[in-house]
Amino acid sequence: RVKKAIDDMVTALLKEKADEIKHKDFCVDEFNTNQLQTETKEREKQDLIAKIEDLEMTIKTLTEEIDALKAEIAEMQVQMKRAGEDREKQNKEFQ
Repeated sequence: RVKKAIDDMVTALLKEKADEIKHKDFCVDEFNTNQLQTETKEREKQDLIAKIEDLEMTIKTLTEEIDALKAEIAEMQVQMKRAGEDREKQNKEFQ
C-alpha cells in the first residue's frame, strides 16, 4: 500500500518534471524568437532613423535652394523693372 503510494507519487513527479521541461523549452524558444524580433526591429529602427536624418538634410538643402531661387527671381524682377524704366526714359529722350 505505501509502496503503491510512493510509486504513484514518483509517476506524478516524473510527469510533472516532463511537463516543466516541455514548458521550459517553450519559454526558451519564445525568448529566442522574441530576442530575434527585437534585434530585427532595432535594426529597422536604426535604418529608419538614418533615413529620417537623410531626408531632413535633403529638406534643409532644398529649402535653402528655394530661398536662393526666390531671391534671384526678386532680383530679376527688379532688373526687369529698371530695364523697362530705362527703355521708357531712352524712348522719351529719343522723341
